[in-house]
Amino acid sequence: MITTVFKTWVEAIKALLKNPIALALFAVLYALLLASLYAFVAIREATVSQVAITLLLLVMVPAEFFIWQATILAHARGFNFHWRAILIDACKQLVVTIPILIIGYVFWILLNKWQLHYPAPRAAITFPPAAAKPQPLHWPTLLFATARLLIFGLMLPLATIHLWIGVVTQELRTFFGDGTETLRRLGQIMARAFASSSVLIYALGAIFFALIPYALLFVHIPVKGTKTDFVVFIARLALVFVFTLVGWIVTLSTLARNAPAATGARQDVTPGVSPGNPAASELLSPQSG
Repeated sequence: MITTVFKTWVEAIKALLKNPIALALFAVLYALLLASLYAFVAIREATVSQVAITLLLLVMVPAEFFIWQATILAHARGFNFHWRAILIDACKQLVVTIPILIIGYVFWILLNKWQLHYPAPRAAITFPPAAAKPQPLHWPTLLFATARLLIFGLMLPLATIHLWIGVVTQELRTFFGDGTETLRRLGQIMARAFASSSVLIYALGAIFFALIPYALLFVHIPVKGTKTDFVVFIARLALVFVFTLVGWIVTLSTLARNAPAATGARQDVTPGVSPGNPAASELLSPQSG
């Protein structure tokens, strides 16, 4: 399975690089999202106009984020870039993300309150020339950190992505139709989200869109000279942009291709491409190889 997932990833990257128009569109949307995030953080709320811009960006940032996700999923499933359909899909993704955000907030509060019952011991005060004694491993702190990583770094993102994939293939009222049917559908989506293949795909993607960019940004590289330092900094930012962009696109696209098509899914595909034919897609299906 690991070999199959790795081959699927490599073929997906090759397919993405062979479609420069789609890649350029994804890069523009991602750059707009980053620019809006930077403006939202950088602008100070001192004047009426700055407050208005901040409020506008507060709406634009999530809108740009979900449009970007909807565009990636449309491309992964072989659909045309019909912006009306993409906007509708972005709205549906926003709707199904809200419960995940609420669940994540509840988990965060509960973990913080629970951890208060297991405080780490204070370090003993030492005075020179005595050397400070190494602190013993505090297992509750380690366990809570691991729980946060699993919940907020793996479980909730995987659940959210598969909800996106599930909701864009059908109408929202159909997705949340009959209560029993909705629970059954959600159970199937969660089962696919935490299947071994999905976890492996996401874990491999996290190396590209999270771990490598983190290392590029924060691992110290000794350089000499201001100009060299500036060039290295720009190169780091460029590499971080490329790795996060390609890593996230390929991860989301591969997970979408790995998910089975829903009944009544939208059939707006590229002319000459059958939605049920994996070989016609630009992204390799996980069953191949």
